[in-house]
Amino acid sequence: MMRLRLIILGLVCLFSTAITLAAAPVPESAYGVAIPKDKGYVVEEIKDGLYWVTEGAYTAMFLTTGKGVIVVDAPPSFGDKMLKAIAEVTKEPITHVIYSHAHADHIGGASMYPETARYIAHIETKNRLQRMNDVDRSFPYGMFVGGKPVPLPTGTFENSYTLKVGNQELRLEYKGDDHEPGNIYIYAEKQKVLMKVDIVFPGWTPFKGLAIAEDTVGYLKAHDVILSYDFDKLVSGHWGRLASRNDVEIQKQYMQDIQTNAGKALQMVDFYAIAGEVGYANTALLFETYLSAVSQECAKLTEPEWIDKLGGVDVWTKDHCYKVIMAIRVD
Repeated sequence: MMRLRLIILGLVCLFSTAITLAAAPVPESAYGVAIPKDKGYVVEEIKDGLYWVTEGAYTAMFLTTGKGVIVVDAPPSFGDKMLKAIAEVTKEPITHVIYSHAHADHIGGASMYPETARYIAHIETKNRLQRMNDVDRSFPYGMFVGGKPVPLPTGTFENSYTLKVGNQELRLEYKGDDHEPGNIYIYAEKQKVLMKVDIVFPGWTPFKGLAIAEDTVGYLKAHDVILSYDFDKLVSGHWGRLASRNDVEIQKQYMQDIQTNAGKALQMVDFYAIAGEVGYANTALLFETYLSAVSQECAKLTEPEWIDKLGGVDVWTKDHCYKVIMAIRVD
């Protein structure tokens, strides 16, 4: 009997793994630039001295000014690739560093930049860094490969700040909470380029759980804020390509469909019918079963329309549905 149970358990695990690994084909539009194996990164000029850099999973940017380089973010996955990318196109020193927000996967490599540079961020980003950036234990910024405790911002702002260096200008603005408090808009008006991180994932469904957004309502509204800027290209922080206005419009529509279908699913799934089957003795199990059923119904309504349009729709739509459903329930 024990041997039979072990065989069944093994088959279940194998079947579960197969389900986990199975995924719909990724649309061609989701693919980013090819990364040369000998370099491990791509650096390209967007326009007028503004460059973007990617190693395939993250994106960041820097701006040459004639009097020094302004660099935005430092994903630890880059290692020293950002320094190499900058050196590839200019001999100007790095004089300014901007943090888009406080998350370690986007700025955990900032210790590679000069200590003499001016570090700029929203005041909430500095507050979070002061709470989390433990120099002795390197938590959490040193937990990433290539990451270390990062320099604290030496300049902060609350609503807006215009950075002028040499012949270039960047406008930094805070429009309220979304992905996390302190997540800012970085706008290069002359180049018509906007950088806003962890909202739009060009060609893909957003990362799991609306990219772990702390404010679901703010995350959803951020699409309209992004579109309010006059931009041609968006540096979105993730995957291996720049985003266009059309990419933002497409993701906005996808998220609107999820909101609509989340509302439908809440009306379709009968809590009391599930309670009749599960019972009330284990309320955690009851609510987990109910919320999972609602999320699954939302995903079932959403996926057919989007499976051929965005990568990862079959992987993360249910998770996005859950986040939106919980926002409808409590926000």
